[in-house]
Amino acid sequence: MMMKSFLHIPGDFEKTLRLRRAAAAGLLLVGCVAMISYFLLVPESDLPPFAQGFYLGAGSGILLGALILLIRAQYLIRRPEARKRAQVQEEDEREKTIVNQSFQVAGVVCFFLSAAALFVVLPFSYDAFRALLAAMTVYALSFVLANVYFSKTL
Repeated sequence: MMMKSFLHIPGDFEKTLRLRRAAAAGLLLVGCVAMISYFLLVPESDLPPFAQGFYLGAGSGILLGALILLIRAQYLIRRPEARKRAQVQEEDEREKTIVNQSFQVAGVVCFFLSAAALFVVLPFSYDAFRALLAAMTVYALSFVLANVYFSKTL
């Protein structure tokens, strides 16, 4: 769903699919690097078990997601009737509204949960506190910049 929102060229669905296929190839590369690192670098390192699990979990998840995105994009590029159905579904106003509302709610939930987590995390780890605060700052700044940009362009 997020890929549909981020990788979209208005007015040309076939270019959108080609862009998604290229993004899937890039993600496949990232997943392969993570998996190769897991098998070649991680066993000889002093990483704690959760970090080793991160390599395996994130690498395989990215690899699988990229593979699904690549297969779907290629399928839609090669089959015009399926491409038309997918295009109609993606350009449906109700679908766009649902996606936009979902992003808004997810952003608000993440922001406020992060704010609450600041109070819980500070006594235990100042580094975790700073990381959460930095993520909240990036979110707030990106919101302000997007607001300024869209107020001038729309």
